[in-house]
Amino acid sequence: MNTLLPVFLKLEGRRVLVAGGGAAAVQKIRVLLGAGANVNVVAPEFCAAIRVLAGDGEITVRRRRYRKGDLRGCAAVIGAADDPVLHRKIHNDAGRAGIAVNIVDTPGLCTFYFSSVFQKGDLSIAVSTNGKSPTLGKLIRDAIADEFSEGYPEILETVGDLRGDVLRTLPDFDSRKRLFEQIVRTELGRRSLAPGKTKGGRDRYSSVEGKVSLVGAGPGDPDLITVKGLRVLREADVVLYDALISGGILAHVPPSAVKIDVGKRGGAPSTPQQEINDLMIREARSGRRVVRLKAGDPFVFGRGGEELEALRNAGIEVEIIPGITAGTGVPASLGIPLTHRAMSSSVVFLTGHEDTAKSRGQIEWDRIAGTDTVVIYMGIRNLHGIVTRLLSNGVPSGRPVAVVFDGTLPGQTVVAGTLDDIEGRVAGQTCSGPGLIILGDVVSLLHQGKQKALVQESSRTL
Repeated sequence: MNTLLPVFLKLEGRRVLVAGGGAAAVQKIRVLLGAGANVNVVAPEFCAAIRVLAGDGEITVRRRRYRKGDLRGCAAVIGAADDPVLHRKIHNDAGRAGIAVNIVDTPGLCTFYFSSVFQKGDLSIAVSTNGKSPTLGKLIRDAIADEFSEGYPEILETVGDLRGDVLRTLPDFDSRKRLFEQIVRTELGRRSLAPGKTKGGRDRYSSVEGKVSLVGAGPGDPDLITVKGLRVLREADVVLYDALISGGILAHVPPSAVKIDVGKRGGAPSTPQQEINDLMIREARSGRRVVRLKAGDPFVFGRGGEELEALRNAGIEVEIIPGITAGTGVPASLGIPLTHRAMSSSVVFLTGHEDTAKSRGQIEWDRIAGTDTVVIYMGIRNLHGIVTRLLSNGVPSGRPVAVVFDGTLPGQTVVAGTLDDIEGRVAGQTCSGPGLIILGDVVSLLHQGKQKALVQESSRTL
């Protein structure tokens, strides 16, 4: 059990000793300087970084071994010498002198630990792992930074500006406490950051109507959602998500939020678009923060434009958070550049979802034939028609093609060939996930990357 007392120590202008002259010492020195400490360093030798700090007058150094007298006047001492015998002596000396001591990577010889700290302005949030894993503490700190970097520091400034007046006006502790709570809650509600909600989902401290965020989740890999998209997702009251959204991304949805699957899959029952629009409008009008979570980018074959129009017509506030679309993210993850000075100076993105057999088509295939790189979404079911249109409009039969199923996910499958044999190669696949078609000479660069083992290569040389 962690029995540490979390405190913030004022070291500004106070003397702190660091015993050690290497990288571990540098790390601690920088933290101490950030706290305004008067840093004194003792060691037989110093690394270049410490010499620079000393030359700039930021620290005081003594080139010799540690002595007990070095602790005189110190508020704390850090052992960072990579010398167990010396560290034990420092620990014992500090204990007898009643001085706080930290021995790097030796929790048993520490009376205090350095925490992983997120800091912005006067807001500081520290994470302790009781000395067991500073690395994990840093990862948690980074997650906290994502959550609290916007809005909260500004609220702190507002409250800080009022604090003096409150202290002068209300001498009673309980009265001051209640007023500060009211001020903070009002600011949280005004900035749509209030953590508490009524049973209906509306923020307790805000009467502002909810809004909808159209968020792009990226091409599949949970790590490819944007930082802003992740932050908004973690603040959601309601999440309407596509069928292609991975569980790794949905894991970031708050437990208190309502999750609604409104996904569309070809040939399967799906939620009508009008119903999705009505859901978003109804939930936003109830004061909730709604996230419409869409695979890839909302505005690239994602019907985001239709949803934006419906929300604006209903007078709903809308926020657009772009995502990495599959057409750029999947090729990049495979080492396929869509443009290349020696191979491709033009790119076109197409939907393969339209009926390519109909006489009146929206895609001008004769113009597409002159494009260096073609990326086709949702085209697997119409692959035969797509190939036929490309060949009939002059695209060489030997043009390299790659079809990628479940791109950027652990189970992705890449099928490579040429325009005249890709149908047969894809027909042999049992993949059920969505497929992306990439056509162009740049596909040949796939074979130079780490993904070669995943590729079923054509008998032709690409």
